[in-house]
Formats: sequence, structure tokens, C-alpha cells
Amino acid sequence: MTYMNLIDNTLEKAVARLICGEGTKAEKATAFLVSSNKAVTARHAIEDYYNQSKEIYLEFLNIDTEPVVRKATPYDISPIGSSPVSVLELEEEIILDTYLEFSDYQIEKDDKYETYGYPVVKWNVGERTNSYISRRIEREMTGFYDWDIDLKHDSKIETFRGLSGSPLIVNGRLVGVILAESVANGKAISLGAVSIEKITSLLQHLDIPIYTFTEEYELDEIYELDEGSDYSDAVFVAKLESASIYDHEDCQEEFFNADIAKSSIESRGFRPELKSLSNLRFSIKSIWKTEHRNYKEEVDGNELLKIVYKTVEQLSETTLKSDLPLSLIVKKGILHQLSDECKVGWVKNYKKRLNEFMEAKGQSND
Repeated sequence: MTYMNLIDNTLEKAVARLICGEGTKAEKATAFLVSSNKAVTARHAIEDYYNQSKEIYLEFLNIDTEPVVRKATPYDISPIGSSPVSVLELEEEIILDTYLEFSDYQIEKDDKYETYGYPVVKWNVGERTNSYISRRIEREMTGFYDWDIDLKHDSKIETFRGLSGSPLIVNGRLVGVILAESVANGKAISLGAVSIEKITSLLQHLDIPIYTFTEEYELDEIYELDEGSDYSDAVFVAKLESASIYDHEDCQEEFFNADIAKSSIESRGFRPELKSLSNLRFSIKSIWKTEHRNYKEEVDGNELLKIVYKTVEQLSETTLKSDLPLSLIVKKGILHQLSDECKVGWVKNYKKRLNEFMEAKGQSND
């Protein structure tokens, strides 16, 4: 499963003011929808529900011209023990186009974060807060914390009371829940949040999905080969070298970009995109097949690679034009993906030649 980046409209519609109790003594906090009838908040915000049977209400201010109000009750999580986060069941569903979805994206120090919620000082309009992750609090650190993420902030408001229960968004992904603030001399100096790692059992218990993070790339971008990428043992590299093609740094970069494009398209899972990629791969293989049929050389594939490359370049904006915004480098890289799958090669009997090459190196091509 993949996670779709949050957009402002979705975030603000899904976030609600939470009121537990009545009058001036009512506890005020924030909650957010993860489905039509489930909302997440901070456990400490609803203590009066457990201690004094106070009722919980959620008020959504950004769905309609008038506030949308729902009564809510917390789910029983006794089978898994305590949690700093609670999940509420709405008395009546709220239908939105999309809801907030948790992601397993790994938070790092200095990642940029944002949250939207209802601190009491901005109770009527809400407040968007953003800054950077200050640190991750590890288990071996001294002191007791309900949260495991410290957050910097540069907001001018004096206190964030009421922001507890807000969604923690890092790089466009929902990765945790705001829990508390640290105060010095009456002014908020830092915020705390609980990460996915600490509430995974709760989410799983209540069938709330955690979506797998997949790095997103722009299909029309060209990416330099990662320093850590090592294709020395890849089949497509062995195919090149078995065909006396040793200057293959560009081929590796092309393969790298094609691999990024393929992974991105497959992770999104859109059928039209998958079909377009499949058709493009078929067309590129057909170009290779036409040229390979007439190629007689059994040891040196430099000329065949040059001919196929030239044809791909010539047809890039005609026969090989795709609905996908793929670069010429990706289209060339598809050739090496096909080679890595042993569907194309650069000399006449490329499979036989590859086996001979690998045997001479003392390796096997099983």
C-alpha cells in the first residue's frame, strides 16, 4: 500500500475541536479523522470521560458553513493495555473524500514538521504550526516521557494548551500525534509528540492501517546515480562486459533512472500508467529485436548498442512517445532492465556468450 501526501484542504477538514465536559471546566483539545467514524486524540484530553463520565464532543469547523458536531466515545483498548493516544468512535459518520492516513515514514532529527489544531488561544479559528524535529527521545535516555519526539516551534502564541491530539505531519505524511508542551516562565518552549512506533499496537488492534512509505520521484526528472549504488554484479553489466562494452557508466545511470520510474509507477498502482509502461517496454524490445536479428557479431556488441540507442533517440517523440512523462534516459534504461531480465543482449548468441564470460570469470549464471 502507498501513502498519498496530505493537502491543506484535507487536513483542515479532518481536524476537529474536542470538548470533554461542560462549561468553563471542560477539557479542550484536538482530534482528527482517520475514517468516517474513527478519530484520534490524546489520551489525557479525555480523562474526565473515565473519571467523571463526562461526554465527548467533536466540532468540525471546516466541512460546512456551520460547525459539524458529533458525540464520540473511546474504543476499549484494555486487551493491549494503556496508550498515550485514544481512538474515538463517532456516534454518526462524517463522509469526506479522503481521511488522514498514518505512514511508517521514519522521522529524523531536523525533519520539517507541521500540525493543525485548536490551541485554546486560537479556539475559534485553529492554528497551523510548523518548524523542525528537535530530537528523538530514545528508550535509554533518562526521564519518563509519554512522547518520543521533541518539536521546535516558532509560533508567537504563548501556550499550546488545546493542541494535544493534533496530527503530526512530517514531509507531508501523518507520522504521529501531538501530546504535550513544555512551558518556561509561562511561555511554551517546546512541543512533544508520540510517533507511530509507540502506537502501532493500538492502531493494529483497531484495524487502522499504517501505510508503507515509498519514496516519491518525479517521472520527468533525471537522477544522478547514488554513490551507494553498486551494479558491478548485475546481470545487465555482465551482459555489457561479455559483449566487450566496458565503458558503461552511462548505462548504469540509465538503468538507475529506469528503475526509479518503474518503482514509482508500480507503487502508485494506476492501471493506465502500468499499461503505458508495459506498452513502452514492448516497443523498445521490438526495436532491439529488429536490429538484433541482422546482427552477426558474437563477441563485440558496441555497434549494436549504438544502433539501438540511435533508433530509440530518433523514435523517442514518435513511436516511443508515452502518456507518461519519461525522459530519453529512462527509455534507454529500459533496454538495460530488459537485459537484466535476460530478454535482450548485445551480441548474436548473447545467452551463450554470457555463460562463457561468467565461466571465464569463475562465476555461474544460474
